Amino acid sequence: MDASLALASVAGLATLVLHIATSGGYGYQRDELYFMWCAQHLAWGYVDQPPLIALIAKVSVFFFGSSLLAIRLLPALAAAATVVVTGRIARRLGGGLLAQGLAMLALALAPFYLAVGNMLTMNAFEPLLWMSAAYLFFKAEHDDRLRHWIALGFVIGLGLLNKYSMFFYMASSCAAIALTPQRRAFRRPGFWLALALASVLVAPSLWWQAAHGWPQLEVLRNAAAAKNVVPTPLGFFLQQIMMMNPFSAPLWIAGLGFLAFSRDGARLRWFAYAYAILSVTYIVLQAKVYYLAPIYPVLLGAGGVVVERALAPRRALAVVYTGLLFLSGLAIAPEAFPLLPLQTFISYQHIFDVRGIKMEKHPEGLVPQQFADMLGWDTLTETMAGAYNALPRDRRAKAALLAHDYGQAAALDFYGPAYGLPHALSGHNNYFLYGTQGYSGDVVLAVGMDERLLRTEWRSVKAVAVFHNDYLLPDENNLPIYLCTERITDFASWWPRTKRYI
Repeated sequence: MDASLALASVAGLATLVLHIATSGGYGYQRDELYFMWCAQHLAWGYVDQPPLIALIAKVSVFFFGSSLLAIRLLPALAAAATVVVTGRIARRLGGGLLAQGLAMLALALAPFYLAVGNMLTMNAFEPLLWMSAAYLFFKAEHDDRLRHWIALGFVIGLGLLNKYSMFFYMASSCAAIALTPQRRAFRRPGFWLALALASVLVAPSLWWQAAHGWPQLEVLRNAAAAKNVVPTPLGFFLQQIMMMNPFSAPLWIAGLGFLAFSRDGARLRWFAYAYAILSVTYIVLQAKVYYLAPIYPVLLGAGGVVVERALAPRRALAVVYTGLLFLSGLAIAPEAFPLLPLQTFISYQHIFDVRGIKMEKHPEGLVPQQFADMLGWDTLTETMAGAYNALPRDRRAKAALLAHDYGQAAALDFYGPAYGLPHALSGHNNYFLYGTQGYSGDVVLAVGMDERLLRTEWRSVKAVAVFHNDYLLPDENNLPIYLCTERITDFASWWPRTKRYI
């Protein structure tokens, strides 16, 4: 094994070990619970996502179980693979061991990548798919071999089935390629074969969306209007720097310049243009800042080459910069993923708090939102079980559980069987499509629901318990659990009023 491959292997293994060692974390994140619920209802599409993440959750649970380690194993492997391929890109662009090491270190310890590599989420697989598509186009455009075009089409199709943002990435890339000599690829049958293959793979998912009225677009519209924080263009780029670690900014900015202007980066010049086009697109669309995050591995690989050349005659500076990159990443890491025990983290946060990236309009709590979303689900289930078991037996037999959002509903479905709870209902996203699941609505325990909405269906709405957890966000804490009886209308007819696509 040559030194380059050995370095990449060590970096990948270290990344994998880091994520596996911390995978026990603070608890299941709300999206992880939701994806495991979706895995029990496999379909070609969902209200708020394509189908691949549900299939990944299904495979994880089937082969490894539903523990935190089990469901976070594949994201950890994806994180490790992304680090390795980043190093290989640096090497292909002419970088030596320092270039490869810097690129891999910067990516492995970037706050965004620490967070998504430690959680079952579409974002864990997106960077690897984007980077693989860029790498395969690089190879296919160079040698025009059929197998590379087929592989490119397959990766693009998987990317689309993972997250529809792949459409924006591919559109930006095609526009960028048209501006460079690589546009000769448009005249090759293999290029169109790749697009055709990707289209065939994603077609069933798009058919599902069309058949259901394009709910994904409704989710995006509603989120942009009511939930997402919209930064200024300057704020968008400043938060890119925070998301990737300020000390890695010299790397990816240098990489962007290397690809855009240097002779050695000419074959990937289109990638620099794609970055610019996609950035402007996301700013115009008021997208979340992390939507651009999957594009950085290639820029870091290119930046490693530039920094290596600049620091080659200054070995002391190379050591200092590598140390700063490592120490800054380590310092920020507890803010990105569950590296420290919770109480230790809270103490640490008083000393070093870098909550500069705010994606949603929720007021802040004791811990950042990404951690608050991992906490309290067992408490919710225990509180709901107490209210449920307090019901007379005849009421309990027909009682339904109604939750405000998919996180609460999925938590009740995951933890509830141990308490003898029935399946939960919710009007949030894909839960809405499953409707009332045959419940009459005569007796309903509702958590997080607007009391005014409940009173349009039940004459009697009484608070019987309160769900509280010290670490939750303020607007998701101290939620009454209402006992709803004396139904006014048919439950199934009232159900459309619960719909929340956001």
